Amino acid sequence: MSILKAMALGGCVVLTTGCVDKTSITHVGDAENILFTTDGRLIVSGGDNIYQITKPNGSYEKRSLYLDDNGNEIECNFTGIAQKDNWVISSCVETKWIIFTNNHLVAANLNDHDIQFQRISPSSNDPYDSLFLPNGLAFSPTGDLLVADYNPFSASGVAKIELDFSGDLPSISTVEKNFVGVNHGLSTPNGVRVADNYLFVSDGNAVKRYQFDEAGNVPTHLEVNGLAEPNETLVWQGGLATIVDDIMPYCGGVALTSYLGGKIIYVEREVDAQGNESFQEHSDTGALAFNSPSSLAIGQAPLFSGYQVLVTEKGLLQETGSNFGNRLSAMEMPFDLNSTNACNIVDSLND
Repeated sequence: MSILKAMALGGCVVLTTGCVDKTSITHVGDAENILFTTDGRLIVSGGDNIYQITKPNGSYEKRSLYLDDNGNEIECNFTGIAQKDNWVISSCVETKWIIFTNNHLVAANLNDHDIQFQRISPSSNDPYDSLFLPNGLAFSPTGDLLVADYNPFSASGVAKIELDFSGDLPSISTVEKNFVGVNHGLSTPNGVRVADNYLFVSDGNAVKRYQFDEAGNVPTHLEVNGLAEPNETLVWQGGLATIVDDIMPYCGGVALTSYLGGKIIYVEREVDAQGNESFQEHSDTGALAFNSPSSLAIGQAPLFSGYQVLVTEKGLLQETGSNFGNRLSAMEMPFDLNSTNACNIVDSLND
């Protein structure tokens, strides 16, 4: 039995009907990304603002975290979210006349009881605005902020942002476009995740993995048995109509959201007796189980548990009011994904 087929609870046949046991948590227009902070706070980004999800009186509530001096929401299309120490960093894109964008980095301090995001991009000559559409965020092993620079019109890569944390607010020191780029095999990166010493990137219809060196760089080639081999591993690839949005490394493999297919797929890593690795698609939730899923995260205490996977359902792009997508959902799992024995359970389910 596969890990996602095991979610066929309450009579749902996952692999044929796309029926999953899920609960709608709250409305988030153009829901985009999820972050559980190390102290258990849940942050979700959307097309109008970025929110903290709480449960003060037994029901879930959301609080806007990007406000002006009068307490009014500042509308911005928020994308990726990442944490370094006590700082949560996010990216927002202001769009005018459909094609003109203005990109900002914002930050919130977890030492504050009621966190609020503040803009840390400079008001003029912002180097972050050199990116076309900053999307997924992750911190590298050496503490640099990595940003998927999504560009549907031409090849793009993952940018590296050096941040200075010495002041009251973080500030941008340098922006290096295409830190990982076309020379590495990327074309349209969307999501980025860092696990151990690896960088995972969703790139169009594929998921690719790269290895960091000791200096935190991502060389185009690695030395393997005295030979220079490309530093790129194809973890998964779908059809031409597939768009992979977010990715979540788990148990050596990766879970991914198929945006157009409306499903979550789990790809398992296998290693043979000679140490050769391969990746095999073992399970999915079935097509159209979700309305354009854009990100996923394993539940964390105190709001959720490892028996739940949170999924943002985006719905239609730039449409934020309907019940088609525009929400954060929780999908029930048959075992605790946070348990120390979880990877062994995954292996047994896929036998």
